[in-house]
Amino acid sequence: MTIFLAILGIVSGLATVEGLLQGLPPLTADYLLLIVFACVAAPMNLDLGHNARLSTLQPLMLAAIALFGIPEAILLAAVSMIYFWAAGRPRQPMHKAAFNWCNFVLAAWLGGHVYYATGGRPGDVTSPASLVALLLTALTFFAVNTSLVSVAVGLEQRISPFRIWYEKYSWTLNTQLTGASVVILLGMLRQTFGMQALFLIVPFCVMCYHFYKVYFSRASQRSHRT
Repeated sequence: MTIFLAILGIVSGLATVEGLLQGLPPLTADYLLLIVFACVAAPMNLDLGHNARLSTLQPLMLAAIALFGIPEAILLAAVSMIYFWAAGRPRQPMHKAAFNWCNFVLAAWLGGHVYYATGGRPGDVTSPASLVALLLTALTFFAVNTSLVSVAVGLEQRISPFRIWYEKYSWTLNTQLTGASVVILLGMLRQTFGMQALFLIVPFCVMCYHFYKVYFSRASQRSHRT
């Protein structure tokens, strides 16, 4: 497990340096508002069992990539994960916080490169090329996040990583695609309302989060009874 975390830390560190070498992102009002909502979303995750969790942060990371750029997505991921660790109660152990930071930063970096390498353009969520790029980026997020978490949980609990992935994450692809749909809606509303469109979209996302949270809690209780 230690070796795995060390390798992940080195790779994500190099990715951060490469991304930020493109230039520090300008702290515009739109971008800062997105960071605030990302920090609000970061602690809202669903416990799937075996320390596997489903985060609500991915749509906002996708939005940072599609609407702003790779450095902006990396910074958003880093800041929101630091906030998650600082504000979370009980506070996560440092090694888990470091893993989450590396996981999301690496997903932001790789997802950003996939988006722009496959024809995506900043601020464009309606052209055919950008829509295909957004889909591929969502799939990249799904692959990076779920595979890394499955390996980490598998090593920690001595369970097959594939079993963790298949049982806990294989069915969650639809949530990634839903996140991409939210980004498309946000991008279209942004052209009219600016990033204040977040105030229109986020309440529905929060409602979906609480619905799934109640659903998982009741499903877990029924499985324990049987």
